[in-house]
Amino acid sequence: MNIHQVCVSYSHEHDRFLVRINTRSDEEVRLWFTRRLTLGLLPLLEKASAEQISRQAIPLRPAAPLDEQRQQLLKNFQQEAASYNSDFQTPYREKLTALPLGPEPLLVTEVKMTALAGGELELNMLEKLAENTRTLHVKLDAQLSRGLVSLLNQALNTSHWLENEIGVAVKINAGKMPPKEREHEHESMALALDADKPRYLN
Repeated sequence: MNIHQVCVSYSHEHDRFLVRINTRSDEEVRLWFTRRLTLGLLPLLEKASAEQISRQAIPLRPAAPLDEQRQQLLKNFQQEAASYNSDFQTPYREKLTALPLGPEPLLVTEVKMTALAGGELELNMLEKLAENTRTLHVKLDAQLSRGLVSLLNQALNTSHWLENEIGVAVKINAGKMPPKEREHEHESMALALDADKPRYLN
């Protein structure tokens, strides 16, 4: 999969993150990340991404001339800086021609991460529901993995998952009702949280 863009948005109705990935061949895959999965995955993904970036650095040779060491330090610094320099400004491309996994997002229940010899981070994401299993394999270079970490962290701020209390607006019907009907009255409750715009990674 030749990844072009990644978009992460929070769905209040489902209380999940919708992760959308499009490719340069105009395909899109859609994934649901639950709160439990995200909070368990994110620290591991951050660690794997940091290790991925550090593996890019070429070790310095202590016996090398100082000029050579300086040049190598500069090159390593530039490579690391590039990993953090993702494009979050270009809008996510909506016009696509194919949905390989179908329109229903894959509900990720399990993630397996593997550091590949070529420097990429492979994510094997599975949806295991009853007897049905769907899978998606993606390979992320250092810039994509770092960008995904940033998008998930930004989405956490939108979801308020890390807050102890979530504001809830309660609306009570105060109109007069006969006693018998009042016994069956239910309070209507609605979450009153503002939805932020999706975050984009190109």
